[in-house]
Amino acid sequence: MTVKKIILILVVAFVAAAVVLVPGVALANLGPHGGYLMNTEACAGCHRAHTAPSSITWVDATPTSLGGPRTRSALLLSEASEVYLFCLSCHDSTSQGADTNVLDGIYEGTLYGTTNADLISGAFGREDPGMPPGATYDGHNNAVTSTHIMNGQSWGAFGGGAFGSTSSVDATGNYPALLGTGEKIVMDCGTCHDPHGSSNYRILKDVVYGVPVGGYDGSVSATNPVPTPYVISAEAGYPTGGFLLHTQYPGYTPDYTKAQYAKAPGLDTAKGMTGWCIGCHTVYATETSTYQAADGYAFMPRHRHPMNVQLSTFAGPRSLVVTDNPLPLDHAVSEAGATANQSSDWIECLTCHNAHGSSKVMTGWANVADPANDLTKDTGIGGVPPTSDSALLKMDNRGVCEACHNK
Repeated sequence: MTVKKIILILVVAFVAAAVVLVPGVALANLGPHGGYLMNTEACAGCHRAHTAPSSITWVDATPTSLGGPRTRSALLLSEASEVYLFCLSCHDSTSQGADTNVLDGIYEGTLYGTTNADLISGAFGREDPGMPPGATYDGHNNAVTSTHIMNGQSWGAFGGGAFGSTSSVDATGNYPALLGTGEKIVMDCGTCHDPHGSSNYRILKDVVYGVPVGGYDGSVSATNPVPTPYVISAEAGYPTGGFLLHTQYPGYTPDYTKAQYAKAPGLDTAKGMTGWCIGCHTVYATETSTYQAADGYAFMPRHRHPMNVQLSTFAGPRSLVVTDNPLPLDHAVSEAGATANQSSDWIECLTCHNAHGSSKVMTGWANVADPANDLTKDTGIGGVPPTSDSALLKMDNRGVCEACHNK
């Protein structure tokens, strides 16, 4: 048994007794993750005010003039030393705390999606004793081929700055590791999600690495300001104005197995899920920017697929409405429960990509192998090797392209 698994078992054992204190099911922005009232019991499900054993810390916002910022204990109830291990004490395949098993990418409940169906976010993957070591697998025993990192390692976001690598090659002629914004991003569950709730869909953080992607404007009061979300949903009962603090939403019914993404609040094309993702993937905010991608081309203008646009904008001889093997588009908030896409729907990041992970495969060499030599096209010489990374895509190879473009 690996050290990681032993730690995880200890975490589960420690927290198992605590989850019974949490009223109801653990829902995003409900249960222990928001909607707190003045008599909430949810705090005790995760924290101990005087006897917390976890070594996990956070950094407060105390001004430098007052001796800050300072490192504080998160006061968590477990022996977890990493944020992701604490989260997995509820969100794995063995615990009692949550029905959203993010390792397997499976919904294990009955009320908020189809039982044993895939989570719309995909799977981070788990080790399997019966499978080759070093690989991870989803709940169907498919190898997970790409994920967002969630175990506390550092990572430079693709498109996180002007360079996908440094501006020049090193002495060996190889591009150094991706730099992103110039500093690595520590990637764990708390990088994207706020465990205490937020104004956004699925408790996506209101500020990601200093970039506002949601929040509260304070126009009502300091204790219950008006939310200004970037990401909302077309799920039944969703508060499209965002989640108010100290407010519960008993009519809200999340769906963890059927994508119900919504167009950005107020149809603001700078927001929505795409507007949230570019908090880290900054240069992807525009369709053209000067960028060095370490792909054999120079530091030069690069062009990107349009986001937050409706499909009818590109009307032509072939419909761009996805009908067969439909990909999730952004619906109007009035279309809760919609089963079909239409030309007025929007394309955004999660139309093509999973947020957590993908088990899709890349089986062939990219057509353009050496951009300086047309004779190497289709040969695989210098090209992108197959099956190395599925880029979080929802369909095999580049099926997401054909699904819309019908070529």
